Amino acid sequence: KRNILRAINPLFMDSLREQLHAAGSSRPKLQALYDKLPMIRVFDPACGCGNFLVIAYREMRRLEMDLIERLFSKGGQSKGLLDISTMIRVSVEQFFGIEIDESAAHIAQVAMWITDHQLNLEAADRFGSTRPSVPLVHSPHIRHGNALHVDWEEVLPAADCTYIVGNPPFVGAKYQSAEQCADVAHIASHIPSHGLLDYVACWHIKATAYMQANPAIATAFVSTNSICQGEQVPILWAHLLAQGTHIHFAHRTFKWSNEAKRNAAVFCVIIGFAAHDTTNKKLFEYETVKSEPHEIVVGNINPYL
Repeated sequence: KRNILRAINPLFMDSLREQLHAAGSSRPKLQALYDKLPMIRVFDPACGCGNFLVIAYREMRRLEMDLIERLFSKGGQSKGLLDISTMIRVSVEQFFGIEIDESAAHIAQVAMWITDHQLNLEAADRFGSTRPSVPLVHSPHIRHGNALHVDWEEVLPAADCTYIVGNPPFVGAKYQSAEQCADVAHIASHIPSHGLLDYVACWHIKATAYMQANPAIATAFVSTNSICQGEQVPILWAHLLAQGTHIHFAHRTFKWSNEAKRNAAVFCVIIGFAAHDTTNKKLFEYETVKSEPHEIVVGNINPYL
Protein backbone atom coordinates (compact mmCIF):
# COMPACT_ATOMS: atom_id res chain seq x y z
CA LYS A 1 0.00 0.00 0.00
CA ARG A 2 2.73 2.46 0.99
CA ASN A 3 4.61 1.94 -2.29
CA ILE A 4 1.40 2.40 -4.31
CA LEU A 5 0.71 5.69 -2.54
CA ARG A 6 4.21 6.82 -3.51
CA ALA A 7 2.99 6.77 -7.10
CA ILE A 8 -0.66 7.83 -6.65
CA ASN A 9 -0.14 10.70 -4.20
CA PRO A 10 2.21 12.89 -6.29
CA LEU A 11 0.41 11.88 -9.49
CA PHE A 12 -2.98 13.21 -8.38
CA MET A 13 -4.16 12.61 -4.79
CA ASP A 14 -1.90 15.27 -3.23
CA SER A 15 -3.28 17.84 -5.66
CA LEU A 16 -6.89 16.83 -4.96
CA ARG A 17 -6.30 17.06 -1.20
CA GLU A 18 -4.67 20.48 -1.64
CA GLN A 19 -7.73 21.63 -3.62
CA LEU A 20 -9.99 20.45 -0.81
CA HIS A 21 -7.86 22.26 1.76
CA ALA A 22 -7.73 25.44 -0.37
CA ALA A 23 -11.52 25.39 -0.86
CA GLY A 24 -12.02 25.95 2.87
CA SER A 25 -15.72 26.61 3.33
CA SER A 26 -16.24 28.13 -0.14
CA ARG A 27 -19.30 26.37 -1.57
CA PRO A 28 -18.43 27.12 -5.24
CA LYS A 29 -14.89 25.71 -4.79
CA LEU A 30 -16.14 22.65 -2.90
CA GLN A 31 -18.85 22.08 -5.52
CA ALA A 32 -16.33 22.38 -8.36
CA LEU A 33 -14.11 19.72 -6.76
CA TYR A 34 -17.14 17.53 -6.02
CA ASP A 35 -18.14 17.77 -9.71
CA LYS A 36 -14.57 17.07 -10.85
CA LEU A 37 -14.09 13.78 -8.97
CA PRO A 38 -16.60 11.68 -10.96
CA MET A 39 -14.99 12.88 -14.21
CA ILE A 40 -11.53 11.47 -13.39
CA ARG A 41 -10.54 8.31 -15.27
CA VAL A 42 -7.68 6.16 -13.95
CA PHE A 43 -6.02 3.57 -16.19
CA ASP A 44 -3.54 0.84 -15.19
CA PRO A 45 -2.25 -0.93 -18.32
CA ALA A 46 -0.57 -3.70 -16.29
CA CYS A 47 -3.06 -3.99 -13.48
CA GLY A 48 -2.33 -7.46 -12.07
CA CYS A 49 -4.85 -8.14 -9.31
CA GLY A 50 -5.87 -4.47 -9.29
CA ASN A 51 -3.87 -3.14 -6.34
CA PHE A 52 -3.19 0.31 -7.83
CA LEU A 53 -6.79 0.72 -8.97
CA VAL A 54 -8.13 -0.41 -5.58
CA ILE A 55 -5.98 2.07 -3.62
CA ALA A 56 -6.74 4.91 -6.06
CA TYR A 57 -10.47 4.20 -5.78
CA ARG A 58 -10.31 4.05 -1.99
CA GLU A 59 -8.43 7.36 -1.73
CA MET A 60 -10.85 9.10 -4.11
CA ARG A 61 -13.91 7.80 -2.27
CA ARG A 62 -12.55 8.94 1.11
CA LEU A 63 -11.82 12.39 -0.28
CA GLU A 64 -15.35 12.49 -1.69
CA MET A 65 -16.75 11.65 1.76
CA ASP A 66 -14.82 14.58 3.25
CA LEU A 67 -16.31 16.79 0.53
CA ILE A 68 -19.85 15.52 1.10
CA GLU A 69 -19.50 16.27 4.79
CA ARG A 70 -18.37 19.82 4.11
CA LEU A 71 -20.88 20.53 1.37
CA PHE A 72 -24.03 18.98 2.73
CA SER A 73 -23.84 18.61 6.50
CA LYS A 74 -25.85 21.24 8.34
CA GLY A 75 -23.90 22.57 11.29
CA GLY A 76 -21.72 19.48 11.43
CA GLN A 77 -24.67 17.14 12.00
CA SER A 78 -24.61 14.81 9.02
CA LYS A 79 -25.49 11.41 10.43
CA GLY A 80 -28.86 10.19 9.26
CA LEU A 81 -29.82 13.49 7.62
CA LEU A 82 -28.29 12.95 4.18
CA ASP A 83 -29.56 10.77 1.37
CA ILE A 84 -26.03 9.59 0.87
CA SER A 85 -26.89 7.08 -1.86
CA THR A 86 -27.39 9.88 -4.39
CA MET A 87 -24.42 11.92 -3.14
CA ILE A 88 -21.72 9.29 -3.66
CA ARG A 89 -20.79 9.77 -7.30
CA VAL A 90 -17.27 8.33 -7.55
CA SER A 91 -17.69 4.80 -8.90
CA VAL A 92 -15.67 1.79 -10.00
CA GLU A 93 -16.69 2.59 -13.59
CA GLN A 94 -14.00 5.32 -13.59
CA PHE A 95 -11.24 2.69 -13.38
CA PHE A 96 -9.69 0.83 -16.30
CA GLY A 97 -7.08 -1.88 -16.53
CA ILE A 98 -5.39 -4.36 -18.85
CA GLU A 99 -3.99 -7.64 -17.51
CA ILE A 100 -2.35 -10.52 -19.39
CA ASP A 101 -3.21 -13.17 -16.78
CA GLU A 102 -6.90 -14.08 -17.03
CA SER A 103 -7.33 -15.12 -13.40
CA ALA A 104 -5.62 -11.91 -12.19
CA ALA A 105 -7.96 -9.88 -14.41
CA HIS A 106 -10.97 -11.55 -12.73
CA ILE A 107 -9.46 -10.95 -9.28
CA ALA A 108 -8.97 -7.26 -10.13
CA GLN A 109 -12.64 -6.95 -11.05
CA VAL A 110 -13.79 -8.64 -7.84
CA ALA A 111 -11.29 -6.66 -5.73
CA MET A 112 -12.83 -3.42 -6.98
CA TRP A 113 -16.33 -4.60 -6.07
CA ILE A 114 -15.18 -5.69 -2.60
CA THR A 115 -13.47 -2.33 -2.07
CA ASP A 116 -16.65 -0.57 -3.20
CA HIS A 117 -18.62 -2.55 -0.61
CA GLN A 118 -16.09 -1.74 2.15
CA LEU A 119 -16.26 1.97 1.29
CA ASN A 120 -20.05 1.86 1.29
CA LEU A 121 -19.82 0.46 4.83
CA GLU A 122 -17.43 3.30 5.76
CA ALA A 123 -19.97 5.78 4.38
CA ALA A 124 -22.76 4.13 6.41
CA ASP A 125 -20.64 4.39 9.53
CA ARG A 126 -19.95 8.05 8.85
CA PHE A 127 -23.30 9.27 7.54
CA GLY A 128 -25.86 6.75 8.81
CA SER A 129 -26.81 5.56 5.32
CA THR A 130 -24.96 4.52 2.18
CA ARG A 131 -25.15 3.54 -1.45
CA PRO A 132 -26.21 -0.11 -1.89
CA SER A 133 -23.42 -2.48 -2.94
CA VAL A 134 -25.79 -4.90 -4.66
CA PRO A 135 -27.04 -5.34 -7.27
CA LEU A 136 -23.71 -4.69 -9.01
CA VAL A 137 -24.81 -1.80 -11.22
CA HIS A 138 -21.31 -0.44 -11.86
CA SER A 139 -18.30 -2.37 -13.12
CA PRO A 140 -14.63 -1.53 -13.45
CA HIS A 141 -13.32 -1.99 -16.99
CA ILE A 142 -10.66 -4.70 -16.83
CA ARG A 143 -9.51 -6.07 -20.20
CA HIS A 144 -7.83 -9.46 -20.34
CA GLY A 145 -4.98 -9.30 -22.86
CA ASN A 146 -1.37 -8.34 -23.56
CA ALA A 147 -1.18 -4.57 -22.97
CA LEU A 148 1.58 -4.27 -25.57
CA HIS A 149 -0.75 -5.62 -28.29
CA VAL A 150 -4.14 -4.34 -27.09
CA ASP A 151 -5.08 -0.91 -28.49
CA TRP A 152 -5.35 1.26 -25.38
CA GLU A 153 -7.80 3.53 -27.21
CA GLU A 154 -10.27 0.61 -27.25
CA VAL A 155 -10.02 0.17 -23.49
CA LEU A 156 -10.18 3.89 -22.69
CA PRO A 157 -10.03 6.61 -25.37
CA ALA A 158 -7.10 8.93 -24.59
CA ALA A 159 -9.52 11.87 -24.79
CA ASP A 160 -11.32 10.48 -21.71
CA CYS A 161 -8.26 9.42 -19.72
CA THR A 162 -6.96 11.51 -16.81
CA TYR A 163 -4.20 9.44 -15.23
CA ILE A 164 -2.16 6.33 -16.07
CA VAL A 165 -0.54 4.52 -13.15
CA GLY A 166 0.91 1.10 -12.52
CA ASN A 167 3.72 -1.33 -12.04
CA PRO A 168 4.50 -2.94 -15.41
CA PRO A 169 6.47 -6.21 -15.38
CA PHE A 170 10.22 -5.99 -14.82
CA VAL A 171 12.29 -8.20 -17.13
CA GLY A 172 15.83 -7.20 -18.04
CA ALA A 173 16.85 -7.27 -21.72
CA LYS A 174 19.00 -10.39 -21.15
CA TYR A 175 16.22 -12.32 -19.41
CA GLN A 176 13.31 -11.81 -21.79
CA SER A 177 11.54 -14.78 -23.34
CA ALA A 178 11.30 -14.99 -27.13
CA GLU A 179 7.72 -13.73 -26.81
CA GLN A 180 8.80 -10.75 -24.70
CA CYS A 181 11.61 -9.91 -27.13
CA ALA A 182 8.98 -9.92 -29.88
CA ASP A 183 6.80 -7.59 -27.76
CA VAL A 184 9.72 -5.16 -27.39
CA ALA A 185 10.33 -5.23 -31.15
CA HIS A 186 6.60 -4.67 -31.75
CA ILE A 187 6.60 -1.52 -29.58
CA ALA A 188 10.12 -0.19 -30.11
CA SER A 189 11.35 -1.33 -33.54
CA HIS A 190 11.64 2.33 -34.62
CA ILE A 191 14.08 3.07 -31.76
CA PRO A 192 17.78 2.34 -32.44
CA SER A 193 19.30 -0.37 -30.16
CA HIS A 194 15.84 -1.24 -28.75
CA GLY A 195 17.11 -4.77 -28.03
CA LEU A 196 18.93 -3.37 -24.99
CA LEU A 197 15.73 -2.09 -23.36
CA ASP A 198 14.10 -3.61 -20.28
CA TYR A 199 10.60 -4.95 -20.83
CA VAL A 200 9.12 -2.22 -18.61
CA ALA A 201 10.35 0.44 -21.06
CA CYS A 202 7.65 -0.68 -23.54
CA TRP A 203 4.95 0.75 -21.25
CA HIS A 204 6.74 4.12 -21.13
CA ILE A 205 6.95 4.17 -24.92
CA LYS A 206 3.31 3.15 -25.38
CA ALA A 207 2.04 5.58 -22.73
CA THR A 208 4.00 8.41 -24.40
CA ALA A 209 2.40 7.64 -27.76
CA TYR A 210 -1.06 7.40 -26.15
CA MET A 211 -0.60 10.76 -24.39
CA GLN A 212 0.09 12.50 -27.70
CA ALA A 213 -3.67 12.35 -28.35
CA ASN A 214 -4.40 14.04 -25.00
CA PRO A 215 -1.44 15.97 -23.55
CA ALA A 216 -3.41 16.64 -20.34
CA ILE A 217 -2.90 13.01 -19.21
CA ALA A 218 -0.22 12.40 -16.56
CA THR A 219 1.44 9.02 -16.01
CA ALA A 220 3.38 7.39 -13.16
CA PHE A 221 5.05 3.99 -13.45
CA VAL A 222 7.06 2.00 -10.97
CA SER A 223 10.11 0.68 -12.83
CA THR A 224 13.40 -1.03 -12.23
CA ASN A 225 16.03 1.65 -11.71
CA SER A 226 17.98 0.30 -14.72
CA ILE A 227 15.94 2.47 -17.14
CA CYS A 228 17.58 5.51 -15.50
CA GLN A 229 21.12 4.15 -15.63
CA GLY A 230 23.80 3.38 -18.16
CA GLU A 231 23.11 2.45 -21.76
CA GLN A 232 19.31 2.48 -21.53
CA VAL A 233 19.06 6.22 -20.82
CA PRO A 234 20.10 7.47 -24.28
CA ILE A 235 18.10 4.71 -26.00
CA LEU A 236 14.79 5.12 -24.16
CA TRP A 237 14.85 8.73 -22.99
CA ALA A 238 16.14 10.30 -26.20
CA HIS A 239 12.98 8.90 -27.79
CA LEU A 240 10.62 9.95 -24.97
CA LEU A 241 12.04 13.47 -24.70
CA ALA A 242 11.82 13.91 -28.46
CA GLN A 243 8.08 13.22 -28.14
CA GLY A 244 7.78 16.16 -25.72
CA THR A 245 7.88 14.14 -22.49
CA HIS A 246 8.59 16.00 -19.22
CA ILE A 247 9.37 14.30 -15.92
CA HIS A 248 7.09 15.84 -13.25
CA PHE A 249 8.22 13.85 -10.22
CA ALA A 250 10.45 10.93 -9.41
CA HIS A 251 11.35 8.66 -6.55
CA ARG A 252 15.03 7.80 -6.65
CA THR A 253 16.07 4.20 -6.01
CA PHE A 254 14.30 2.39 -3.17
CA LYS A 255 13.64 -1.25 -2.37
CA TRP A 256 10.21 -2.55 -3.33
CA SER A 257 9.26 -5.85 -1.77
CA ASN A 258 5.79 -7.30 -1.40
CA GLU A 259 4.01 -10.63 -1.57
CA ALA A 260 3.51 -10.56 -5.36
CA LYS A 261 5.67 -13.13 -7.09
CA ARG A 262 7.02 -10.78 -9.75
CA ASN A 263 8.09 -8.09 -7.29
CA ALA A 264 10.46 -9.88 -4.93
CA ALA A 265 12.84 -7.23 -3.50
CA VAL A 266 13.68 -5.16 -6.59
CA PHE A 267 15.46 -1.83 -6.68
CA CYS A 268 12.88 0.53 -8.09
CA VAL A 269 12.24 4.07 -9.14
CA ILE A 270 8.90 5.78 -9.72
CA ILE A 271 8.75 8.25 -12.59
CA GLY A 272 5.83 10.62 -13.11
CA PHE A 273 5.79 12.08 -16.61
CA ALA A 274 3.52 13.80 -19.11
CA ALA A 275 3.43 15.50 -22.50
CA HIS A 276 3.05 18.88 -20.77
CA ASP A 277 5.47 20.68 -18.47
CA THR A 278 4.92 21.77 -14.90
CA THR A 279 6.72 24.02 -12.44
CA ASN A 280 7.82 22.82 -8.99
CA LYS A 281 8.84 19.30 -9.91
CA LYS A 282 9.27 16.93 -6.98
CA LEU A 283 12.20 14.63 -6.39
CA PHE A 284 11.93 12.07 -3.58
CA GLU A 285 15.29 11.06 -2.13
CA TYR A 286 16.14 8.14 0.15
CA GLU A 287 18.96 8.04 2.71
CA THR A 288 19.01 4.27 2.30
CA VAL A 289 16.98 2.04 -0.06
CA LYS A 290 14.73 1.11 2.89
CA SER A 291 14.23 4.53 4.50
CA GLU A 292 11.29 6.91 4.07
CA PRO A 293 11.76 9.49 1.30
CA HIS A 294 12.19 13.21 1.75
CA GLU A 295 10.86 15.51 -0.91
CA ILE A 296 12.77 18.30 -2.62
CA VAL A 297 11.22 20.75 -5.08
CA VAL A 298 13.37 21.26 -8.19
CA GLY A 299 13.20 23.10 -11.51
CA ASN A 300 14.08 20.13 -13.68
CA ILE A 301 14.49 16.35 -13.41
CA ASN A 302 16.61 14.62 -16.04
CA PRO A 303 16.36 10.92 -17.04
CA TYR A 304 19.15 9.97 -14.61
CA LEU A 305 16.89 11.42 -11.86
